[in-house]
Amino acid sequence: MATFKQIRNFLTLAQELHFARAAETLGISQAALSAEIRKLEQNVGCQLFDRSDRWQIRLTDAGSAYLQHISPLPELLDNAREAAKRAVRGETGELSIVVANTVYDSLDVGRLFRRMHDKYPQVKLKIQDRLSSPQSAELVRTGEFDAGLLAYFHQSSSVDGLRYKKIMDTKIAFAFPASHPLARKKHLRPEELCKCSFVMPPRAEAPLLRSNFDEFFISKCHTAPQISHEAVGLHAIRQLVRAGLGVSLIPVDNREKNIVFRSEPVSGLQRSIIIAWDGNNHSSALHNFISLVDA
Repeated sequence: MATFKQIRNFLTLAQELHFARAAETLGISQAALSAEIRKLEQNVGCQLFDRSDRWQIRLTDAGSAYLQHISPLPELLDNAREAAKRAVRGETGELSIVVANTVYDSLDVGRLFRRMHDKYPQVKLKIQDRLSSPQSAELVRTGEFDAGLLAYFHQSSSVDGLRYKKIMDTKIAFAFPASHPLARKKHLRPEELCKCSFVMPPRAEAPLLRSNFDEFFISKCHTAPQISHEAVGLHAIRQLVRAGLGVSLIPVDNREKNIVFRSEPVSGLQRSIIIAWDGNNHSSALHNFISLVDA
């Protein structure tokens, strides 16, 4: 098989049609150039140059045909080299991201993905929704996705074994229907929550929130909370609260007109939105995306 050195020599000689000028352009001796051309012709199996006129050589029909097909090779190799460099820089390829559904309620995910697309338009984003952050974290942990956008409580087991970067914090508070007698009470004591009915996500969907909730209730009210309804997703929970079907413990949203948030019984409880990834994932596209995420 012809070497790239032989092909480069052939292309230069085909352009100059003069051994001395071609050798000077290549920075080699005429003898070395002549030897390389002979090796190439042996590899191809036919004569590529007519050397009958020592002062002015010309391409044979075989040489012309070979030139036509081999001419694009240097450009193809340059393009391949540049494509490899772009891939190393994370400017091409695919990036798979799983998003826990509760993240959408707090974070403008589309704007984040748009930022990635604007800077790295040749990176294909593959996005999938999941119901819970633990489910999403597990998909990142097993390597099915490059990264996950998750809702995270401090010391949450859902991010064990993963690296993560915080994007934003949201306050957690008790959410009352506007008509609830405790919604506007001037001083709300924790023990007054004991008789409330609650709307909460299933334990499997929000294990840490439910455990924190149970711990708070047992320490302050000395009894387990009364869960009247369970719902998956903040939109569903908020609709049930608005309808007066119970109280919940959810992220504060000051845009709500029919829900009153009271944070004093659980002052300081926060939920973070994070991006989590496997530290052994060395994808350049992934690390470019992480660098675009604002804390």
